[in-house]
Amino acid sequence: MGGDHRTHGLVKEFPKAGDNVIRYCQGGSPAMYKSFDVRRRVSVAEGYEERRHLHPVHEVVKAPMLLGYPNLLASGALQLASDGLDEMFEEADVILAREPWQVPYVLENAPEDTPVVFSSHNVEAERFGDINQPLFADWIESRVQRLERRAVEECDAIVCTSERDARIYRESYDPGGPTIVAPNGTYEDDLRAHRPNSRGARRLRDRYELSEQQTVCLFMGSNYRPNVEAAEATVEIAEEMQAHERDIHVIIMGSVGDALDDRNVPDNVTITGYVEDDFEAHFDVANIALNSMLSGGGTNIKLIDYFARSLPVISTPFGVRGFDVEDGEHLVTAEVSEFPEAIDQLAKDESLRQRIGRSGRRIASEKYTWEAASRKIRKKIIELFQIE
Repeated sequence: MGGDHRTHGLVKEFPKAGDNVIRYCQGGSPAMYKSFDVRRRVSVAEGYEERRHLHPVHEVVKAPMLLGYPNLLASGALQLASDGLDEMFEEADVILAREPWQVPYVLENAPEDTPVVFSSHNVEAERFGDINQPLFADWIESRVQRLERRAVEECDAIVCTSERDARIYRESYDPGGPTIVAPNGTYEDDLRAHRPNSRGARRLRDRYELSEQQTVCLFMGSNYRPNVEAAEATVEIAEEMQAHERDIHVIIMGSVGDALDDRNVPDNVTITGYVEDDFEAHFDVANIALNSMLSGGGTNIKLIDYFARSLPVISTPFGVRGFDVEDGEHLVTAEVSEFPEAIDQLAKDESLRQRIGRSGRRIASEKYTWEAASRKIRKKIIELFQIE
């Protein structure tokens, strides 16, 4: 998921500078258990290790997340089972706490002289402020705000995805330390030209029975409520274009497809589910990328992943919040109701697609890579806390 990419991306350059990184994982993931991967320690790189605490209590408290609720019980679960986390605190020069859910435990158990940095992925009060669930909505909204307030006000520094999020924190809370803006990004190794004639792209055209004349649009995402909402809007766009006899095909890639009923999608939509093999080929078989996001928090990592592969993007205005991009230059912005017209425009003009795709890749390279963000955070942490 996007948050996992950010968690890794923000520290990936630290070991290259001679630092040691320990990534503590509270529980596992469905994909991990499905593959029977129950390793407790995983070497990510030299000087960089993931330590997994696989304990039933951590999995139980995640259950409400399946219904769209936040993991509000994460800190309480750590009180019951922490598997050496306190010893990791003792060894650390600095602690980065991802999202506010675990922050109370970290603040209460970390050594007093060890800096704690709140690594924000979203403004959670904004993200969960519109909880659309029948049970405990008011209590959850209040609890999210209290946890986020504590994280912002009591941690020694804050890392945000954008200047917009930093401004909201300053206006809503009283930050206890300086704010570092480290935008979401892509990996430098993923920056490349679009390859529509690659062997992988041709293989996917055969697999999905796509003609050479069809315009292929790609939407990707994890099984996360705002992504599901956007995927449903994408299906409606495909239905409208099919009704008007437009020769386009939409591919919905990723675990977001698990939340869609593929029996009720039009035949110009392919739902792939989670993709491991031919992942990169899905970018190449596409002519246009769609970012039909309507809700959520933080900034959309998928947008920069599209840019990295030189794909021209059509995005809602909401989907580009927090990014320094220009409509008509780096991408096309449109409301969801305007997507069919924007797709038509790009489908008819290959040179326009190529120009926008190249421009998107250029700005991703210049401003939005995980490597640049990681180096910035490391430099700031050393300066702020005088770590040698």
